[in-house]
Amino acid sequence: MDIGEIMTTDVVTCSPDETLAQVAQKMQRENIGLCPVIDQDNLIGVITDRDITTRAVAKGFDPNSKHVHDFMTPSPITGDPAMSLEEACRLMANNQIRRLPVLEDNKLVGMVALADLSIDLEEDELLAETLMKISEPSR
Repeated sequence: MDIGEIMTTDVVTCSPDETLAQVAQKMQRENIGLCPVIDQDNLIGVITDRDITTRAVAKGFDPNSKHVHDFMTPSPITGDPAMSLEEACRLMANNQIRRLPVLEDNKLVGMVALADLSIDLEEDELLAETLMKISEPSR
């Protein structure tokens, strides 16, 4: 099975010029923890709820005046729809990421989350190893 079969295709995105408050409200409304940042139809980064709280709010920045481009993670790790679940697990584990944007012809076509893999992955050992590596302290 490949990730194209399990990815979420209705992905909520944001622009680099949105304020952190706008994106946080979007995340709350959509019940998501990561938002791909799109500029002129290209994925240029991702921003997470954790980025907003730890990189901005916790340091005293005003989320109503600061923008996504200042706090996003640029050039995120990505997969493609033909990638196998096992490849996606290894990529996510090696890079300690819980969500993987999926690109086709350099355009965002979906998102795969660790939870998606846990539902669809038949190999419990691989899933456990992936979760363990993602959860290790940062390098």
